[in-house]
Amino acid sequence: MGRSLYSAEKDMEERVRRIEEQLRQMEEREDRKAQGLTIPSDLWAESGLEEGGILVIQRDPDLRRRIVNRLTRLGYKVKALEGGPEVLAAFRKASYSLIIVQWGIFQTSGELVGLLRKAFPQTRVIITSANFAWPNENAVGANNGRDSLNSGAFSYIPEQYVNRTVVRCAETAMIAKEKSCPVLEAGLACNLRCFI
Repeated sequence: MGRSLYSAEKDMEERVRRIEEQLRQMEEREDRKAQGLTIPSDLWAESGLEEGGILVIQRDPDLRRRIVNRLTRLGYKVKALEGGPEVLAAFRKASYSLIIVQWGIFQTSGELVGLLRKAFPQTRVIITSANFAWPNENAVGANNGRDSLNSGAFSYIPEQYVNRTVVRCAETAMIAKEKSCPVLEAGLACNLRCFI
């Protein structure tokens, strides 16, 4: 049993090493791209139409469709994925202003998300989950959402409020100077009156 655990650990180390190498190469490409920009990077990020736009990673096809529809109606360039290896492939082709990802995917791919955030520090992350809640609704759900902020996300959205909040949250994430949403950091319920 110990031998197979050791093999699994070695296999995981090798996978992480390969991802790190790929991300290093992506960082070099991003550095070359950044040197060629002629507009201020703040305006580039603020437009929300950066080369890759917004990446939505959701296993639930209905939720994925609702998020994509809300954002594309406003003119945002959106790529939607279910997860898996195609996420790395997407990052090989473009950088993204924003990633909207389901908590289950984020949690199981925490190291990967950390590596992507290291490679693309300008990319903001919003996490959705059916287990999240605003602070005034459910303390456990609010703590789960707070965990997402502690993991490096800009914001979190309880899935039952995706239709109402995803657009405002996405727009705020792309232009905010703060590391995380000030409203949620203060332990308040989202009121769509962002402090930007």
